[in-house]
Amino acid sequence: MCKKMATASNLTAAQEKKSSAAALLALDNASLGPLRKPLVGAGSGLIKTVLVMAYSHAALCALCVNVAFDLIIYGLPAYVLLLPFSKRIFRLYMGGLINYTTPIVFNLPMILSGTTFHCDSLELLRTCKKTNSLMLANHGSRIDWMMGMYVGYIADPIRCRVGFVCERVIQYMPLIGWYRRIVCEDVFVDRSFKVDKINISSNLNDFHDDNVERMLFLSPEGVVVDFGERDMQYMQACRDFCKEFGVKPFDYVLTPRYKGQTVLVEHVKNGGKITSVTMAFIRDGELLNCEMWSKERVIPDIYTLCAGLGGSPVDIFISIKELNFNADSDIKTIMMQDYVRKDNILREWHGLLKAGKLDELKSRFTKFKSNFWSAQVIQALHGLQLYLFASYFDITSQIARSVTYMFFFIAISHTLGWIMNGTSMESVPFETSIKAVLMKVFNTKHKQDKKSTAKKSN
Repeated sequence: MCKKMATASNLTAAQEKKSSAAALLALDNASLGPLRKPLVGAGSGLIKTVLVMAYSHAALCALCVNVAFDLIIYGLPAYVLLLPFSKRIFRLYMGGLINYTTPIVFNLPMILSGTTFHCDSLELLRTCKKTNSLMLANHGSRIDWMMGMYVGYIADPIRCRVGFVCERVIQYMPLIGWYRRIVCEDVFVDRSFKVDKINISSNLNDFHDDNVERMLFLSPEGVVVDFGERDMQYMQACRDFCKEFGVKPFDYVLTPRYKGQTVLVEHVKNGGKITSVTMAFIRDGELLNCEMWSKERVIPDIYTLCAGLGGSPVDIFISIKELNFNADSDIKTIMMQDYVRKDNILREWHGLLKAGKLDELKSRFTKFKSNFWSAQVIQALHGLQLYLFASYFDITSQIARSVTYMFFFIAISHTLGWIMNGTSMESVPFETSIKAVLMKVFNTKHKQDKKSTAKKSN
């Protein structure tokens, strides 16, 4: 089996040697500190950068304010009153609330910022939206969840509820994280399979019992690596695992974690589909999620999308392929084979882009229909509901001050987090600053442990 899988990669010996050398160089350079990425884009002037960043902060501010309103006014009362009475009624009600909130989540960062979606198999996507489905995607960005919400919301031909399997820390992130936990009831994992197995199974069984269907979206890679020393070491560990398994090291993806899939297959036990999703993020004809070790790699986040309004929008390409396995299958081999395929697909697309053949790549895909007017109406309704609420309780000035404070808090926290960590990490609001602080604490402790170990060895 390993010999067969080794031939599945289309890397030549020279290409493999070149990629391995570049990966090792990236690992060595990681010790020099974080690779600082521009906030808006290469070549942007000061005025353009300030304006685009102001819009980006405003977009996140609007997102936080509107999600907070929906969570507190519509979500929490249902959580307190409906959930103890009937889980099914609670989940059906929350499904309606999700449909009401979802457009304002992606409207400013995606629709108004010019983000365009392309898919190579809309029929398979439509089939997945009609019943429970499991979508296993590469982790090329920090906003995979936002893409999933967009795909689930488009009425082509139906709209479906989208759930996510994500790291446990997300549920503690202010507002969006709380919304995902209380309203959406996503699956949160700790990367300890012994604990995760129980949590995943419980969540799936609850939704099955209430006959509430979802498109469940997850990234088996589990993490997004940046350019720090720890990130590069993990990337190298994934490359080493590939060699041990008998395949050429991956350049565009990390190795997948497979144990969780042995439980997640319960989600599609009544005839749903399992699909492999390969996503590419392209701006100005260049692949953002290029080789893991490349200095040109950009990990798209909410700010990357928002910057499209004043600069170059992002095109998101989605390739879908059906997978077939169950809990008794050799899921480890199946997942590794699929990731060989994913790595080769991204390499092929990257080659087309390097050759200036973006149009040829686009010809293989179908562009998604826009949610433009639906999203604008719901965005306006959210503004109206906030105004009516403030007017009724005569707190207009207090609300205005709170929104202003929120804007400056988002702007300051994101800027400080970017300065501390060298890159924007906004998969959900406030994550850049929160993770920057956590990483600072971890790195300080790591350095102290290394010094302590060195002293003992001497």
